[in-house]
This record gives sequence, C-alpha cells and structure tokens, in this order.
Amino acid sequence: MSCSHKIYVIIPAAGSGSRMGKNSNKLFMKIGDKTVIERTLDAFNNYGNIYAIVVTNEENLEELRRLQNTNYPFIKSVILGGNSRTESVSKGVDELANIEDGPTADDYVFIHDGARCMITKDVIDNCVEGLADNKVCVAGVQAKNTIKVVHDGIVESTPDRSTLYEVQTPQCFHYNVLKKSYGNAKENNIEATDDTALAELLGYKVAIVEGSYSNIKITTPEDIIFAQGIS
Repeated sequence: MSCSHKIYVIIPAAGSGSRMGKNSNKLFMKIGDKTVIERTLDAFNNYGNIYAIVVTNEENLEELRRLQNTNYPFIKSVILGGNSRTESVSKGVDELANIEDGPTADDYVFIHDGARCMITKDVIDNCVEGLADNKVCVAGVQAKNTIKVVHDGIVESTPDRSTLYEVQTPQCFHYNVLKKSYGNAKENNIEATDDTALAELLGYKVAIVEGSYSNIKITTPEDIIFAQGIS
C-alpha cells in the first residue's frame, strides 16, 4: 500500500520474558530459522519506507545494535528504555525528534511490541488505512469468550460481548497527537499498558482496525509452539 506520509515505528523490546522460564530470553528464541525479534523487525523492514526506533534494556542492547548494523539499517536508533513500558515508549517518542529526517506533525508513528512477532502486512495495511481517517487507531480483534466483571470473587455484570475487543499492537498515531499524549503522561506521572489510552485521556477518539487472532505476543512457552505452527 502506498502512503504519502512517512511511517515510523517504536519497538519496545526490553522484556526478558520471566514467564518463559529460567535463563530464557524470549526475544532471541527461535521460531523456525528466525528469532522472535528478527521476525518482528522483518515485518516492518519488508513493508518498506518505515523507520524504526528500538527501545531495550542493558541486557539486549549489544545484540540489538549488532542486528541494526548487520541486517536492519531501517533502524535509526537502538536506545535504553526506562523502568516501565510507558517510560520506555516515552524515551522512544523523545528519540524521534533527534533522528535525522524525523517526523513532521502528521506523519504516522506505530508502537509495536518487539515480542509480537506474527504481525502481517495486512494488519500493517489496516493501520495505515486507519490513520488516513483518524488521528489514533489500534489493531484489535473481537473477544471470542464471554467476559465477566468481577469484584471480590463475585460477578457484577456480563458486558455484551459484541462490544468488546482485545486490543493488540500496532497502536498508531499521528506524530503530533503522540507527542501530546506522552507529554501529558510524563507531566502527570501517568502509567498505562495501552498507548492509545493516553490519547483517550486527552479526548481523542481511537478507531479500531482489524487485527489478527494470530498476532499474538510471545509470553509463554506455549506461545512459541503456537507461533511455530502458523509460521
């Protein structure tokens, strides 16, 4: 899909993956002949005309910079993150202003988990289309299971499943909206596991675009088995 806007992606890739077991770093586990992080990077590198910022921890810094220098020149920076996901993404947002040929106000910025390595071109296309008509959008899929609202072990309500979506990444913004959202979060010490929630706090409407049930985040050993089955 052609796009008149430049596209940037901030990739948080700091987690070592404690639920994978002792001495396991999920980013560098193999799915077929590629590691998790290589599959994530390939998806955006192969899409074309995307610039990346990778935000990581001290443990992964050297290896990710090696990948940048050998196979992925579309990565403009590999930087150290913070003590939380929000702080890490915020550092990525700040870094966008420092890179050569950085974004202008209406350029597109995706935020995509480094461990969500089954992202497809179709989902990226959907996100690009979503930003053509909206300032903020997020990939998501309708909830398959009934959801209960529970308090102290007692069900309080059962929301209409047709209104419920499981959101994924990419979470996508026009650059000026992303800057405002993370600027407000930093100023008011707001933490969020969902980037678009920070835009909601400022009154922006967030559009849902079609994600994929296979667009999983690698978290447990079972996820590796599932990803190998569909890769």
